[in-house]
Amino acid sequence: MSSVDLSLEGKVALVTGGSKGIGRAIALTFAEHGADVAIAARGVEALDATREALLATGRRAIAVQCDVGNDDDLARTVRETGEQLGGVDILVNNAATGSQASLRRTTADELLQVMRVNVWAPLRLSQLCHPGMVERGGGVIINVVSNEGVRPSVGIGVYAPSKAALINLSQLCAKHWAKDGIRVTSIAPGLIRTELAAGLVEAVESSGQYPNPQRRIGEPEEIAGLALLLASPAGTFATGANFIFDGGEVISGAGEVPPA
Repeated sequence: MSSVDLSLEGKVALVTGGSKGIGRAIALTFAEHGADVAIAARGVEALDATREALLATGRRAIAVQCDVGNDDDLARTVRETGEQLGGVDILVNNAATGSQASLRRTTADELLQVMRVNVWAPLRLSQLCHPGMVERGGGVIINVVSNEGVRPSVGIGVYAPSKAALINLSQLCAKHWAKDGIRVTSIAPGLIRTELAAGLVEAVESSGQYPNPQRRIGEPEEIAGLALLLASPAGTFATGANFIFDGGEVISGAGEVPPA
């Protein structure tokens, strides 16, 4: 019987939003399984700390200060990754932004900014990485979305529609680029214990009103485990799929509180 191959030896991964939370967990997991890793984010201090953790695994690693809402930064990030690590085999589009503005008060500028960061940036980075992936014999693109893109919650603003758009875009790219040896999937987490979600996590845990039947908060490392499967040889039959990873939140039904 053949063993499951989760090795990323010889691969280069680029992870946006890679300095904290889910992105950091994915970057470290990839490095621990043999990949050289480039991380991109805005905060220099967190970038440097995560880069040191990546280097401690024995792999090559670079940190690129990048605002994914800026096209020049996107191009520079891909260029520096290629120059220093040789190219990109695995792209993880994890960086995102949100808006808590009510739909009645959302402006065109607010909507466009969310769409620019959450939809355009993943597409643009995918476009920039595509030629190199083809030259290297194929590649993997993983878009981190949200279960809000599957079933939106009240009060989440235009964040949910942006994630729904990215799910659809992932499927479309998968169709177009399968002939090029490029697989494209998306991961839709529920509530995960990250710095960004700290306030909500605290509120849920203190109230005991968990949004899922598992009655717990997800951990970044759990999302990283799924990303590893999708990026590795073990996941080569997966493309065009959206993997909901939320402890069963979506199946609970809108507003449903799981029984104690």
